[in-house]
Amino acid sequence: MVANHTVTCPHCMNEVPWGAHVCRGCQAEIQYGTPRGVTAFFMIVCLMAGWYAAKVVRLYITDHSAVLWAVFAIVFVAFASAAKKFCSRRYAGKTMFRRFYRK
Repeated sequence: MVANHTVTCPHCMNEVPWGAHVCRGCQAEIQYGTPRGVTAFFMIVCLMAGWYAAKVVRLYITDHSAVLWAVFAIVFVAFASAAKKFCSRRYAGKTMFRRFYRK
């Protein structure tokens, strides 16, 4: 990112420097990059893909547990690296402001 880059808080319209964790105007928390929900979604997809690949190998090739774990790991890592690459491109430079209203 550019050294003097700022973002505007959608709650108070205050200019916040890039990299800050809290807005100085309204105390909204700032998160950068991929949202947590998207990360959790892709983690579940990677687990399901590895499980399904191991299940297919078990049905058609072998019952040996070491082979099944190896297939699971290979598919999981492949899907996880693809998901990480996708998210780093899709959410590069994204900022999310979360405001908590407390009494």
